[in-house]
Amino acid sequence: MMMIGSAFVLLLLLGGFLLLLLVGGVFLARRGEGDLGLQEQRQQAPEQILDQRLARGEISEEEYDEIRARMQE
Repeated sequence: MMMIGSAFVLLLLLGGFLLLLLVGGVFLARRGEGDLGLQEQRQQAPEQILDQRLARGEISEEEYDEIRARMQE
């Protein structure tokens, strides 16, 4: 009877450890995705970023034209 109890405790500990590894892996994977997004954004050309800001409505068409003209000088 004592051996069954010990085996059950061992399985609980092993299961908890595996669950901890899984949660930690998911956390680290998501953390890494955010870093990749920043790297991609840094590699974009200024013109692409400006186009995206206009498309999202962050700047008006007048601001877009003004910034675009300054970039081409």
